[in-house]
Amino acid sequence: MELSSTNPLLGAFDAPFGLPPFAALQDEHFAPAFEAGMVAQLEEVAAIVANPEPASVANTIEALERSGSLLSRTQMLFENLSGTDTNPTRQAIEQEFGPRLAAHRDAIALNAELFARIEAVWQQRDQIDGEARVLTEKTHQRFVLGGAQLQGQARERLAEINRELAGLQIQFAQNLLAQNNDFVHLVENADELAGLPQAMIDAAAEKAAALGQPGHWAFGCDRTVLYPFLTYCQHRGHRQALYQGYLNRADNDDEQDNKANLRRQAALRLEKARLLGFASHAHYELSDRMVEGPEAAQDLMEDVWQATVVKANEEAEALQRLIAAEGHDFTLAGWDWWYYAEQRRQQEYALDDAELMPYFSLDNVIEGAFHTARRLFGIDFKPLDNLALYHDEARAWEVVDSDGRHLGVFIGDYFTRDSKRGGAWMTVFREQSRLDGEMRPLVQNVCNFPKPQPGQPALLDFDHVRTLFHEFGHALHGLLTDCRYASLSGTNVARDFVEFPSQVLEHWALQPEVLAHYARHVETGAVIPEDLVRRVQKMGRFNQGFQTGEFLAAAILDMAWHTIEGEVPEVAEMEANVAARIGLPEAIAYRYRSPAFAHIFAGGYSAGYYSYLYSAVLDGDGFAAFTEAGNLFDPALAGRLRTLLQSGGTVKPDRLYRNFRGRDPRIDALLENRGLN
Repeated sequence: MELSSTNPLLGAFDAPFGLPPFAALQDEHFAPAFEAGMVAQLEEVAAIVANPEPASVANTIEALERSGSLLSRTQMLFENLSGTDTNPTRQAIEQEFGPRLAAHRDAIALNAELFARIEAVWQQRDQIDGEARVLTEKTHQRFVLGGAQLQGQARERLAEINRELAGLQIQFAQNLLAQNNDFVHLVENADELAGLPQAMIDAAAEKAAALGQPGHWAFGCDRTVLYPFLTYCQHRGHRQALYQGYLNRADNDDEQDNKANLRRQAALRLEKARLLGFASHAHYELSDRMVEGPEAAQDLMEDVWQATVVKANEEAEALQRLIAAEGHDFTLAGWDWWYYAEQRRQQEYALDDAELMPYFSLDNVIEGAFHTARRLFGIDFKPLDNLALYHDEARAWEVVDSDGRHLGVFIGDYFTRDSKRGGAWMTVFREQSRLDGEMRPLVQNVCNFPKPQPGQPALLDFDHVRTLFHEFGHALHGLLTDCRYASLSGTNVARDFVEFPSQVLEHWALQPEVLAHYARHVETGAVIPEDLVRRVQKMGRFNQGFQTGEFLAAAILDMAWHTIEGEVPEVAEMEANVAARIGLPEAIAYRYRSPAFAHIFAGGYSAGYYSYLYSAVLDGDGFAAFTEAGNLFDPALAGRLRTLLQSGGTVKPDRLYRNFRGRDPRIDALLENRGLN
């Protein structure tokens, strides 16, 4: 292709390890690469359809698996850069190509001649073995769920819905990012900063100065600011302002308001589900999950909710007593919970972040995660200091097996910035496969930890420590995978199973044997004292009524939006009805209110936020196997866990779990770990 000499996306990626050509990449390169990628894939599909030979795994299923390599490579790269380092040009490209890519996918998914060949191979599936059979079955299922069996106007309407949904989801995410970046709460009086850590005060002064307000302090509402502010700020009015600013993101009746957007998405998703023969979007989404339908997911959530709300109300009563003990007569509100929970934590456990955080420098915690992987799986991580990456805050390691074999590249991008969307996630620049020779993965973790002041170490609170281990669990799933087909490798598994590898790894972060390796004081190098470890472990059940409650409320809200079978209600009505139905305590809000619920309206978790709870059942039960064995790194268990991670989506997840654990999962460990039993 002639353009390949000037557009690095159109040629071979010849950077070390096959990394994208970050140094040569310009935003202007993406549109031509998207165009060329779509043309190339349609030509590849046309060749499959025109093949005169009878349909087979090789000439149809595997040929389709190979198709679109240029497009998928470009799209993975673009989506990763848009999530970690967006700008107006990239946002414009998203808005232009999101609906066009949806239309492109439908041109393939609704190709009747292509589906006829897939159907012909699927009809012979009993004669196909191993991964080829799994790929055949999943390809057929994907096309059926994508509308391949629809006819006429229904087919055309489905394509229209998919295009509109793609645009709405992009706009939802861009609105939310803009609201996060635009919100500022200004404090003018230094006395009203009492209780806040000095590093936070210094960062707020810098932010205010950059906004033309020297001598003041400016606070945003992203969670890296919100949670410590609510935890430590003694000024109730400022806590309320920041809390409400966070809750009301994209719900301010302005051009970035997401209420109409999400209601339209809910209506379109219901219409799509009905076209495809399902009662609701949730029934459509859960048709290929471990949990058998939205009713089963709802039963699980409400069973855990009954225990959770009792504990949450007990916690609220304890915090109300603290308020009274201080001589106040106000009723506990959402903006008070973190502050008084911290007072209670210090009273009952003699713990505060100022004591803990010096033992959790970012570099040491990364080493703790690596150490855990070494002990479990025998792998190692070699720093790659001279690689050209997309941002100077990102860093990389080569991952090697115990025999020195290359397993992949791991990239970490840990600090918050305005150009990065909120939250934390694992992603890939390239998936593992063996279809056309060994292709090892390029895996990335993205976080939003507070960036330290110049010359200061990055220190993490324990929530951030858990987040790092969690996302690293996803990364191991992507790095250790060993499958023939990219679409079955790594994290390409059922949504309610994908969180198991990430959540189970969190358990190692708090184990004394692991803490002794990585939790060392940033100044003295001293190992975290045993007494402090005991206090941290005792604290594991603390505030679980609140933490589990705000999560479960959001998960139940997600399911409510996606089990609608009639007219879509107003946002305020839906949220009020769900809160009333479950008895949501007044001082606990949804972890994400609907207009800011990016997981379900801009990500892949619609009707799937419950997955974190189902995976928590698995991870609690799964980690209990190691404690029952009396060895955190039991070789036999670690070997079975590695087999689970290597298998990707080639084996049904319920069987994978049974092969690892020796039985089906039980809920007991989840309830015990959270003090809900």
